[in-house]
Amino acid sequence: MKKIPLSVVAVTPLHHYADTYSLVLEEQDGGGRKLAVTIGKAEAQSIAVLLDGIKIARPLVYDFIYRFANSYKIVVEEVIIANVEKEIYYSEVVCRIKGAPDDEIVRLDSRTSDAVALAIKFGCPIYTYEVVMSVAGIVGAPSRVDNDLASLGTPRLQQLLEKAIRREDYEFATKIRDEIRSRET
Repeated sequence: MKKIPLSVVAVTPLHHYADTYSLVLEEQDGGGRKLAVTIGKAEAQSIAVLLDGIKIARPLVYDFIYRFANSYKIVVEEVIIANVEKEIYYSEVVCRIKGAPDDEIVRLDSRTSDAVALAIKFGCPIYTYEVVMSVAGIVGAPSRVDNDLASLGTPRLQQLLEKAIRREDYEFATKIRDEIRSRET
């Protein structure tokens, strides 16, 4: 099956449900389709911290897994969002064990939020298949927040970013960071 590369574009709160967030991934090839995966608050904050490269006092579980894996020569090669059934996503983390016979490949079942966090931490690609995109992919216009941020000057965005980080509102900080980065290219 052909793999479709994805990028994390946002982690946003779902206003109808307390402590529930949407992890939004978008096709990298310009197709415009997105996957919106519902995740918990802790997972959303961890992903936002990893995306922004924020240094925190104690390691996140993903930092620990990264160091543990490196100690045993395990590399996360890729993450695949392999299936979706009844709005539940099924993902796998594909690892290579360096030094094992033929650099052994291991596929691990994972919650999608954990798989994506590991992909960010290890700097590896995230993929899905057409069957997943055809069932769960959405095409949508930019959100009101995105349009509001686009209307602000870069110095104001920098101020908002610092404030969001101080408040530990990492989802909003990610949106601001993305808007600033889009202007740098």
